[in-house]
Amino acid sequence: MKNDLDLHKLSRNGLGLQSLDTETEVRNLLLTGNDHFCPVSLGKKTTVSLWVLMVLSIGAAVWLHMYYSSPLLLGLYAVPVVIVALYVANVYLVSTFAAAVMGIWLFFSETGWIPVIGAAALLLISMLIRRVAVVSQRNFVQKVEFEELFMNTILSFSKSIDARDPYTAFHSNNVANYAKKIATELGMSSREIEAVHLAGLIHDIGKIGTPESILQKESRLTEEEYDVMKKHAEDGYQIIKDIKRLQEIGATAMVRHHHERMDGRGYPQGLKGDQIPFGARILAACDAFDAMTTNRSYRQKLSMETAADELRRHSGTQFDPMVANAFLRVLVEDGLIPAEEEQGSLGLMASLQKS
Repeated sequence: MKNDLDLHKLSRNGLGLQSLDTETEVRNLLLTGNDHFCPVSLGKKTTVSLWVLMVLSIGAAVWLHMYYSSPLLLGLYAVPVVIVALYVANVYLVSTFAAAVMGIWLFFSETGWIPVIGAAALLLISMLIRRVAVVSQRNFVQKVEFEELFMNTILSFSKSIDARDPYTAFHSNNVANYAKKIATELGMSSREIEAVHLAGLIHDIGKIGTPESILQKESRLTEEEYDVMKKHAEDGYQIIKDIKRLQEIGATAMVRHHHERMDGRGYPQGLKGDQIPFGARILAACDAFDAMTTNRSYRQKLSMETAADELRRHSGTQFDPMVANAFLRVLVEDGLIPAEEEQGSLGLMASLQKS
């Protein structure tokens, strides 16, 4: 069995599916789109623009105050104070800067209580803004840490599934990396590519509840056992459905529907065609291909060419023709099936898509 696993490692490496830094990729995916949680987590261009605005506003305030005296100018002095309060972490530096700006304000202002009260109010506002920014940043970091903890737990569950069944020891990583290759070939966005990759890593998480007697059975499953095995898609969805970030990137739907078929004969809901999430259609092809090219207790693995023929034969019925076509191109590009075989399949799938 060890030799079989080693051979399967080699086939993965031949396709460019070397192990990736999964934790880093998961972290990057979770951080993407989460900046709105922290009001000061702005892009580099925005940050630079605000610092330029800070310098211009204080310069404009002093220049105007040399010629005009109005309480309304306090609003212009407030701009640099607010920007510094947002970005400078040290409260003493913030308070010193605010006091210096207010000193300039008082120097050019006429004597009276209004300038003094305005200066005191702006100092207080700067401290409140600094406090809000600190709490916001802390909550942002905690939220990311909690989501990372959730995802690390989910990925650990996924690894435990593979560990329970030695014949699928590399299955989740294989599916995830095949999916990433296909999504890249199809020109999907980087965010969509990483979402499909992540969904592939956890697509079989529902098998955590599948009995060992079924997972490790050394012969074909009975109809009753197969019905139990089919529950893993819905069970996986139930496990992860409440994780907001997985919902947002569509991973929950991909996990739930990765065994649907284009002809509607899949499970758990019998969706067909465009009703199936596109990411789930990618996972369906990857899942089937990896199963075909992996040794199982009840059968030997198929060759890459034979598995590719199955992709062609079931394109339009089990597999999305666009996905199957892209998968075949990936196999050709990596030298795993002959290019001439692929050329013949392109015409077949083109006719299927037209029909």
